[in-house]
Amino acid sequence: MAVLMLLAQRERAHPRSGSLCAVAAEFTGVSGAGIALVSSGPQFTSLCTSNSVARELMDLEITVGEGPCLDACQSEFAIDEADLVASNDRRWMAYAPSATVAGAHAVFGFPVRIGAIRLGALSLYRDRPGALSPSQASDAYLMASVIGRAVLAMQAGAPSDTLASELEREATFDFSVHQAAGMVAVQGSMTVGNALVALRAHAYATNSALSDLALRVVVRETSFDPHFGTWRGEGVAEIQ
Repeated sequence: MAVLMLLAQRERAHPRSGSLCAVAAEFTGVSGAGIALVSSGPQFTSLCTSNSVARELMDLEITVGEGPCLDACQSEFAIDEADLVASNDRRWMAYAPSATVAGAHAVFGFPVRIGAIRLGALSLYRDRPGALSPSQASDAYLMASVIGRAVLAMQAGAPSDTLASELEREATFDFSVHQAAGMVAVQGSMTVGNALVALRAHAYATNSALSDLALRVVVRETSFDPHFGTWRGEGVAEIQ
């Protein structure tokens, strides 16, 4: 199978870096790719991205809580937006303008599932408008299937509350986001899920990348004050 050959070649050439996203972009013939894994409820995390634009797009989806990857995670069907600029679809009011600024003009999402098990989604982008060809769409479905089997294989045998070492090696996700959510949960006496929502909302309101805000929280430059409902950073209170 061509995709397995590409994975093997990538592993030989770059044994210490993630391969799934780079191969997904190459195999489908698009500008870039990202893979998201479902964590809990509607939340998802990034496993890997193939380049800086794909990483920015994934971070954007995590920050604003909308986009093709999130929709594909929650759906049994592919998500197709062939022209973000010309589209009359208002489903991604926050995501679409920022995605085009980042360099994406067409975006696509494919659910990653094994039977009834929902694992996440494969996201693809193009730097110019245009739908995927039938062969590209078929390749994307195949790649999503390969990703699903790879995730299950890599996670097999790992404790249920930990991430397998193979997935950690594959991942490019900034796990400081999870650490920051845990800290905000303690500060605000809230659930981790609500803390992640608060982090996303504040990142969006201040036009910050979620990973950048998370790092400030982790190093204690920014914190949440539950008594006043404010974010405090570098000695200055910031209203949420």
